[in-house]
Amino acid sequence: MSGATVSAANLLTPAQLAERWQVKTAHVYRLTREGKLKAVHLGRYYRYAIAAIEEFEANGGTHAE
Repeated sequence: MSGATVSAANLLTPAQLAERWQVKTAHVYRLTREGKLKAVHLGRYYRYAIAAIEEFEANGGTHAE
């Protein structure tokens, strides 16, 4: 997301994303660790931009390079 401004309203927590996908939070963290899901790192916290989530979903759950 280079050069893009992301507001707090456009970010989801790992728990919110897990609820959206109906998976465990650990699955969201695993995708993040594996580099398959783009995350915004705020201190020790991860947040997920809606645009990155929608891109991930549109690509069938794979990270587009």
